[in-house]
Amino acid sequence: MKKLSLTIFALLLIALTYQAEAQSKVVAKDLIGSWKLVIDVDEEFEEAKREVDEEDSFLGKIILNSVSGIVSGILEEIDIYMEFKPGGEVKVIVEAFDEREIEYSEWQIDKKGRLYISDTENFSTGDSDYWLMEKGVLILFEDDNERSDNVYLVNMDSN
Repeated sequence: MKKLSLTIFALLLIALTYQAEAQSKVVAKDLIGSWKLVIDVDEEFEEAKREVDEEDSFLGKIILNSVSGIVSGILEEIDIYMEFKPGGEVKVIVEAFDEREIEYSEWQIDKKGRLYISDTENFSTGDSDYWLMEKGVLILFEDDNERSDNVYLVNMDSN
């Protein structure tokens, strides 16, 4: 029994270590350049559709299909780019419905290597939300350290 407990503990420790290693600190030199914000709602809508199907709700299906079509259509019309500059400045470019707005904000990296981007009029994450690097992609983490797989930044300079 003791051997089994030690084995389970070791496996949990390895799993937690792997999860911690999967995201890495943001380094300023890797951040400098142009990035595109990606908001992927398809997976969330698929999960919602499965739930509605399980409940067999006709009205739920109609509402979900309408909402998913509207949201997807709007997201196709919006592009958000960020140009991270040395010294903590970020240029936020929002292109939506044939309009283009440019705003400037600030970024900083804390001692743990987490990237924080100050809110602007057109771009906002929570005050305590942060970004970590994973395989060259910046992944959003909410203030409770919960990973958001649906919102991330991809480097446009490496394409």
